[in-house]
Amino acid sequence: MEQLNSMIMLSDGSIGYYVIDFVIMLGFMAALRLIASSIAGTSLAEILARRDNFAAGITLAGAVIAVSILMMGVVAGEAGRSYIDEISLMAAYGVLAVALMGVTRKIFDHIALPSVSIHAEILRGNLAAGVVDAGNMISTAVMVRAAMSWIDGSSFLGLVVVLVIYLFSQLLLLGATLYRKKVFEIRHQQNYNQNGDNSDKTLASEIANGNVALALRFAGHRLGVGLAVTATSGMVIYDPALLLWSLLAWSVVAVMMFLAQTGFSIVLRQILLPGINIGQEVGEQRNIAIGSIEAAIYIGVGFTFVGLLG
Repeated sequence: MEQLNSMIMLSDGSIGYYVIDFVIMLGFMAALRLIASSIAGTSLAEILARRDNFAAGITLAGAVIAVSILMMGVVAGEAGRSYIDEISLMAAYGVLAVALMGVTRKIFDHIALPSVSIHAEILRGNLAAGVVDAGNMISTAVMVRAAMSWIDGSSFLGLVVVLVIYLFSQLLLLGATLYRKKVFEIRHQQNYNQNGDNSDKTLASEIANGNVALALRFAGHRLGVGLAVTATSGMVIYDPALLLWSLLAWSVVAVMMFLAQTGFSIVLRQILLPGINIGQEVGEQRNIAIGSIEAAIYIGVGFTFVGLLG
């Protein structure tokens, strides 16, 4: 029995901290219901069950996953010196996590895709809008969780570091959006020149018009970028004494991961989908199969970076 106990890495002194963390995590997860109802302007039962708004359901599911991922980062740090410290740190990081998800949605709606209101599209049941919104939240959460695991979570200085990395992650995702916009523009212009299709289409207008295939590819690219960037935390040393240098190194490596993930994904796509007009299939025919495969490629490459370098 003593040999069995020696194999279990759980001391009696740590059980209290685990209970505190678990209860606080459940509290923040439960708070999502109130937040979602407030955003929708009605109860979840009304919008999900009576109105059958699948887009809102996808968004809420994305929020649940995103907050769960963030809370993983919160509990991954060192325990506080006392139960009071643990409660204070968990609550502070938890509030920050939920607040960042709200800010992320605002940035995405008003800065990344200002020509279409993702929030309004979700309320009217646009599945494509729900998919891109969920993907945006989860990709942000993946990067911020990695930052929370990277820093010293037993001090409030970590909150500042997480906030800085969060802001940088939003710049990376904004770059990913601009890249996807440019790719769509180039592909669609090529199809317009060949087939005489409407050249006024944009990535935002296609999302507003419910192109789920495009939304899946868009969300998959963001998730892949988020996963690749998390590998940065395994490659850069966090040193509070050299905090600025640590953050600078993290930023440089994160950009490299973003570029490498996108480049490797392009190569893999050419291998897996040879001879297929991607722009035509996703942008014009709304082929969900092709959009899903592209999304899987981006995410798969991101996981590969995490496994090799994270």
